[in-house]
Amino acid sequence: MSMNIKKEFPFLFPAPKTIRLQNRTLDIQSLCFPLEITKKYDFLFEYFHIKNKNRGLEITCQEKKTLAAEEYVIECDQTQVVIGGNSLRGQFYALSTLLQILAYYQPGGRMPGFIIEDAPKLGFRGFLLAVEHGAFPLQAELQRLLLKLALLRFNQFSLSLAAWSGEEENAGNTLPKENLPREEMNQIIDLAGKMGIDFVPAIVAGPALHLPDIFSAGILASFRSRKIMIRFNETTESDPAAEWFERFLNTYRLFKAHGKTMLIWGDAFLKVPDLIRKMPKDVVVLSGDGDIERTEMYRRKAGPFRKHHIPQVLCTATWGRARFIPAMRKSAVNNLAAYAAVKEEKLAGILLKDCQDQGDGSFLEGIILGLYQAGNLFWSGQAPGPEAFARWALGFNEPDLFRIYTFLSQVDSPLQHSHWQYLFEDPLCATFSKQDNVKEIVARYRKASQYLKKRKIVRNEMSDFLNIAQHLYEFVAEKVDFSSRLLSGLNAIDGDAHLQRKLDRLLADVEKLKNLFCALWLKRRKPYGLAKKVRRFDFLQERLNYLLLSMAHPAARKILLSELENGTPPMESRRR
Repeated sequence: MSMNIKKEFPFLFPAPKTIRLQNRTLDIQSLCFPLEITKKYDFLFEYFHIKNKNRGLEITCQEKKTLAAEEYVIECDQTQVVIGGNSLRGQFYALSTLLQILAYYQPGGRMPGFIIEDAPKLGFRGFLLAVEHGAFPLQAELQRLLLKLALLRFNQFSLSLAAWSGEEENAGNTLPKENLPREEMNQIIDLAGKMGIDFVPAIVAGPALHLPDIFSAGILASFRSRKIMIRFNETTESDPAAEWFERFLNTYRLFKAHGKTMLIWGDAFLKVPDLIRKMPKDVVVLSGDGDIERTEMYRRKAGPFRKHHIPQVLCTATWGRARFIPAMRKSAVNNLAAYAAVKEEKLAGILLKDCQDQGDGSFLEGIILGLYQAGNLFWSGQAPGPEAFARWALGFNEPDLFRIYTFLSQVDSPLQHSHWQYLFEDPLCATFSKQDNVKEIVARYRKASQYLKKRKIVRNEMSDFLNIAQHLYEFVAEKVDFSSRLLSGLNAIDGDAHLQRKLDRLLADVEKLKNLFCALWLKRRKPYGLAKKVRRFDFLQERLNYLLLSMAHPAARKILLSELENGTPPMESRRR
C-alpha cells in the first residue's frame, strides 16, 4: 500500500517520488552493510550516527541497468534490503535516503518494510558559491557545504579557478599563491565525486587569458569534470564583436578537443544578438538573474537562445542583496518561479547562486533555509517539510531551528532597507533609517533580538551565527534609536550626559559585535578577506569617537549642530 509521505515519513529530504509500505517490520540492529560501502561513505555514516554490524541481515547494492542515471530504488524483504541504482550518484542517493530512515527509527529498534522509487524532476541542479574579495571557506567548511548540497541532491558545484589560486587579489599582495593547496583541493574534489557532485571549475575569459596555460598547468585535470563554466567579458572598442566572437569560438574548440562541455553566461552574448545564431548547439547557456520571478526579465534574457535551440540552465539566487541574513522570503519566490519556468520551457535545469551580487558579507549558515527549500524543490518538485529541516542542517532533530529561521526570514520584510544597511550607515547621517519609520525599525529589531535571546537550543554548528544575529539586531535597534535622538539630545540642557552613556554603550557593543564576527569568520574562512569587513566596523567606531570629540569642543560642536540641523552630512563624513 502507498504511504502518505507527509504524515508517515516527514523526516525524509527530499521527498521520494513513491513509497510503498509493506506489512512487516525489520530489526534495525540486525542490519549489516558491506564493508566497502561503510569505508567509502564513512562520512555519511558518521553524519547520521549509524554504526555498522559485522554480520546480520544484509544490505546489498545492485547495479540496475533499467534505471536512469540518477534514479534509485530501495526494496526490503524478509532476508535483505536491496539498494539499486545505475550510477555511483544513484547509489549515494539511495544510501543517504536509507540512512535517514535508519537514523529516525534507530531509537525504537525497528523500522517498517518499504519500497522506495525515486528520480529527479530536474536534470541539472547546480550551486555556485560566490567567494569575492577573499571570502574563501576553509577546507572543513567547504566539505560541510558539499555534504549539505549532496544530501539535497545538488549534482553540480562551481567555484572560480581564480578563487582557488588567489589570483583575484594577488595584485594587492593580500593572498598567497593558493587559497587551497593542490592536495587539499584534490581531497575535496574526490569527496564531491563520492557524493555525486560534479565539481565544475569557472573562469573569466578575457583577452589576456592564455587558455593553453590552464591545461599545461594540469589544473583542469584535477577537477575531472567534463564541464567548465566560462564568463566572456563584453565587447569593447579595443575588442570588437567579430574578434570577441572568434575568441569565443577558439575557446570552444579548445575545450571540445579536451572533451569539455562549456557552460557560458549569456549576458555578454545578448549584447551581440546577431551572433547567437552562429553559436555551437552543444554549449549550455546560463540565463537569468536574481529577479527571475519577473517573467518579462526571464523571457528577455532566455528568449534569443531558445529561439536558436541552444540548451539553457536558468539561474536564480538565494537572496537579492548581500546581507548578513539573506532575504529568504524573496529566495523562496525566486526558486518557485525558476522551477516553474524551467518545467514550462523544458530547460536543462537550474543553477542556484548563493547571492545576486557580492556574497562576501554573509556566512553559509545564513542561507540554509533558502538552500533547503531550493534543493527539495529542484529534486522532488515538492515544497519541503519543516520536520526534516534540522535533520538536514544538523544531522539530528532540533524543532526550534526551523521556527528560528522562519522568524528570521520575516524580520526585514516590511522595512524599506535591510539590517545590513541600517547597521553600517553613518550613525550621524543615518541615511537609510531616516527614510523609514524609525519607531518601526527599532521595535522590529528589538523584538527579533529578544526572540533569539529566549530560544533555548542545544549548542550546534549554527549557535555562533545565531548569537551574532541576536547581538546584531540588538545593536541595530540601539544605533537607529540613538541616531534619531542625536540632534534633540545635543540641543537639550542635560543631553550630554545621556548621550555620553549611550555612546559608551554603543562603542562597547560595536566592539563586541566586531569580535564575534571576526571569531566566526576565522572558524569558517581563510583570513585574507577579513580586513575589508573589519573596516566597516572600524568606520562605525571612528564616527562614534568623532562625535565624542565634537561634543567636548565648543567650536566642533557648533559646526556639527549646524550641519545636523540643516540636514547636510557632517564635514568628516563628506571627506570620506
